[in-house]
Amino acid sequence: MPTTQEQENEALIRRWVEEVWNQKRPDVIEELLAPDVLAHGMGPNGTVLHGPQAFRAAYDTLTGAFPDVQIAVDQLVAAGDMVSCHLTCRATHGGDTLGVPPSGRAVTFPVMTMARVQDGRIVEGWNVLDLLSVLQQVEAVPKESLSALP
Repeated sequence: MPTTQEQENEALIRRWVEEVWNQKRPDVIEELLAPDVLAHGMGPNGTVLHGPQAFRAAYDTLTGAFPDVQIAVDQLVAAGDMVSCHLTCRATHGGDTLGVPPSGRAVTFPVMTMARVQDGRIVEGWNVLDLLSVLQQVEAVPKESLSALP
């Protein structure tokens, strides 16, 4: 059975998904991220972002490309100060902030994330987004380009 702290951490991550992503409230980023937060996998080429301002830039890039993005929490597990979750993102490609002209195509892609929570804020996060699938769905990368792989 989860402890009260684990339940609070789960609630924080659910709030993060709902308010920051689904309600498009970027003002909540500063509230829920620690000032020295590290966001692994969110920078260019999967680099680490340092601080809420750097995360905000990545957030603006993603929501610029997918202004109607909605994220569903499929699975969420808390243990100690860690929370892991599997998410499903659904959106329409409506902007060019990923360097690809808007296609108007609907996309669905999975995200795996794990966050470390301390004192009611996210202090570190690890994120894996299936951006190749996204680029294939908006036809920026041909699906058959991977058929040659063993």
